[in-house]
Amino acid sequence: METVCVRMNIEDIDFFAKVLKEKKSSVLRELVNEGKKIKAVTLYKEGKVSLGLGAKLAGLILSEFIDLLREQQITLNITQEDVEEALKTARQVW
Repeated sequence: METVCVRMNIEDIDFFAKVLKEKKSSVLRELVNEGKKIKAVTLYKEGKVSLGLGAKLAGLILSEFIDLLREQQITLNITQEDVEEALKTARQVW
């Protein structure tokens, strides 16, 4: 795994760590993971990424990403043709 350095206000991280009673590294990992989900949902909602790519960006499996969208009350950006094509492909694979 590659290490990345980021400039952040340490007071914000300290505050989160204190409130959550967790180590700063755990807090940062959680913030990054939640941020990935938020960004993926935003990109999907704006129509900039597909359902599958949104799930991958969020670090979730497809069904989890669909559940996340449902929690955010975001409708799926898929058409009947998309569903039919997916079913056709699935039938060919199986």
